[in-house]
Order: sequence, then C-alpha cells, then structure tokens
Amino acid sequence: MPRTKRPRSVSGRVVTEKRSAGAIARFVRSGLIKYNRAKGGSFGYSRLVLSARDGSRSVVGGLVCELFWNAMYIEMLWIADSARGRGHGRRLMRQAERRARQHGSQLIYLSTYSFQAPEFYEKLGYRRFGEVENHPPGASRIFYVKRLSPTSA
Repeated sequence: MPRTKRPRSVSGRVVTEKRSAGAIARFVRSGLIKYNRAKGGSFGYSRLVLSARDGSRSVVGGLVCELFWNAMYIEMLWIADSARGRGHGRRLMRQAERRARQHGSQLIYLSTYSFQAPEFYEKLGYRRFGEVENHPPGASRIFYVKRLSPTSA
C-alpha cells in the first residue's frame, strides 16, 4: 500500500507588529525580492522621483515610481491645486515614459481613484484594465496600463 504524506502540523502564531514594524517590513521585502529574483531573474529595480517646479523653482508636484523587470509602476502623481491645468502632470508623465523606455520597460501601469481625474490618463493613452467599485465608499479604484513601443510618445 502506498504511503501517504501526513499533513505537517501548523504551529506558531500571527502577531500584529508595532515596535518592530519597520524591521519586519524590510525583512519581508528582502525575502520577496530574493524569491522574485530566483523565479523571474534579475529585475534591475530602481526608484524614480520626478518633481514639477514653477517659475520660482518651488516644487508644485511630483511623480514617484518604481522600475523593475520590463515595467514601470507609477505609485504616486500629485499636483498642487494652485498649479493644476498648467501641463505639469502631462510633463511628468511624458518624462516618466521616456525614463521607462531608457530602462527598457515595455509597459507602465498605475492605479487611481474615480475622483482623481482618470480621464487624464486615458488622454495620455492609458487603457483601463480593472476597477474595484465602492473603494472608497461611493468611488472606485481604477487600474491602467500603457504598452510602450520604442517610438511611441
């Protein structure tokens, strides 16, 4: 009769970290990066921060993103209310796209909320690929992707 494996007993506990949350987060991130590299190869990770400045060189907005494998993930884009409608967001996105191409990225992805002008991304050629409705209540979280070609604007 074939031997069947006994399920391993699960022991231990889950702890909500307070004092050592930063250290645990770094530990988890490091472990995940090692795992991802083993499975997907070197991913050439880098973080990119771009700023938008007004005529007096004051920061009026910015874009924060991560580059890895063949993609760029735009984590944050924000423009001060006083500087909106002046092209800062479009210029930041175009610069991010140029940097993505330099990195060898083939796509850029991001998420935004329905109250954060998703049409802005659509005008720049981003395609909606997902939506989580009622998050936050009364709004939606929307996911976008843009495939890059070496010469696309």
